[in-house]
Amino acid sequence: MADKDLQQLRQVLREAVRATRLPTRNLERRLGIGHGNLGRMLDGQMDLRLRHLLALASLLDVPPTDLLEFGCPDAVSRAKRRLGDWIGKRSSQPAEPTAASLSLDQLKELIRTAVREEMEQQSQETERTRRSRR
Repeated sequence: MADKDLQQLRQVLREAVRATRLPTRNLERRLGIGHGNLGRMLDGQMDLRLRHLLALASLLDVPPTDLLEFGCPDAVSRAKRRLGDWIGKRSSQPAEPTAASLSLDQLKELIRTAVREEMEQQSQETERTRRSRR
């Protein structure tokens, strides 16, 4: 993955983490990483490994492919073409707009909205669970 793609992926992850409004220590604990390592990963001081990306996606309840498509759309597009060549399949459907067609502000808002909706849904489920226990 090119440095540009990795930088953009880290930016998307930073925005998604920020949108959760959860304390960093809480996120690090839930991800099973040491204190301060989340910031280091997102700033590029520490390697961002696949297991970290998968754990963040799970924590955010977002498919990892969405994070990759938003974070490094050019690399994803190239990989899909290569994979299609390797296995001999080409999509007959027109391609959906990718994150590359959106501005950074549009991406940020899309991430914020998705995280807000997920948090509201989890809050509603928690409330229903509380009510059913009464």
